[in-house]
Amino acid sequence: MRLRVCGTTYEGRVVDLRCQPVAGGDVAAAVRGAWPLPAVEAPSPGPVYDYCGHVHPSMGLRTKTALAAAARSRGHETAHDEPIAELRDQLTDLDRAEPTLPSAREPVDDDAITELRESAAAARGRLEARERLDAETADSRATVRETTQRLAQRETERAAARQSRRQRRDRAREYRSRQAERRRLADRLANRRRDARRVLVDRVADEFATAVDAVPGSASDDRPGDPLDAPPVPAALAILRLATTDAPVVVATDRFRSPTAAADWLGAPVVRC
Repeated sequence: MRLRVCGTTYEGRVVDLRCQPVAGGDVAAAVRGAWPLPAVEAPSPGPVYDYCGHVHPSMGLRTKTALAAAARSRGHETAHDEPIAELRDQLTDLDRAEPTLPSAREPVDDDAITELRESAAAARGRLEARERLDAETADSRATVRETTQRLAQRETERAAARQSRRQRRDRAREYRSRQAERRRLADRLANRRRDARRVLVDRVADEFATAVDAVPGSASDDRPGDPLDAPPVPAALAILRLATTDAPVVVATDRFRSPTAAADWLGAPVVRC
C-alpha cells in the first residue's frame, strides 16, 4: 500500500501514522474510497472491512455478521446463497417498477351536464320550430352548434376525469399490492440471510474461539464463556485473523508490541494510528 499524509509518502505492508495528525476513521474511510484524504493506494476492501476495518477502543461490532463475512472471505458458501440471490433480484425488479400516476383532473358535476343537455335540447326545439315556420334560422343554428359543442366538451372532460380517477385508483391498488409483495420478499430474504449467517458462523466458530483466546493483551473479561460475547476489540481482531483481506486494517490499540507484530498476527497489512 501507499499513503500520502501531510506531504509524506508511506509505502509497505506496515505504516505507522502515530506521529501524524490524522484520524484512524479518516484513514479507514479513505481505504474504502469514501473519503479523499489521506490519499491511499491499496487493494479494495471486502465486506469484513465494513465491520472490522478500523479497530479502536470505542468501536461497536455486530460479531455474528462480521464473522459470517469473514467466512465468506475464505470462500465458504451455503445452501441458502442461491435463494438469497434470487430474492435480491426479485426485490430489485420490484423497486425498479415504481408506478407513475396520471394527472388528477377536476371532476365535472353531473348537474352541469344535465343543464347543458337541457339547453341543447331547447335550442334544437327552437331551431325546429323556426324551420317549420320558414323563419330565419342562422342564429338558432349557431346557438345549437355552440350549445352542442359545450355539451360535448364537458362530457369529454367528465369522461377523462372518470378515467383519470379509475387509473389512479387502479395504479394505487397495484402499488399497494407490490409493496405488500416487497415486504413479503424482504422478510423471506432476511430469514434466508439469518439462516446463511448461522451456517457460516458455525463453520468457523471453533477457529474464532481459538483466535479470541489468542488475542494479545487480553484480560479475563475478554474471554467470556461464549466467544461471541467477547468485547468488540478482541472480537474484531479475532475475526480479522480468520478473514482473508488484502486491504490495510487501521489499528488503534496497544495490544501489539509493534505495528509489524499486529500485521503478522492478523495476516493483513496494517496502518497504526
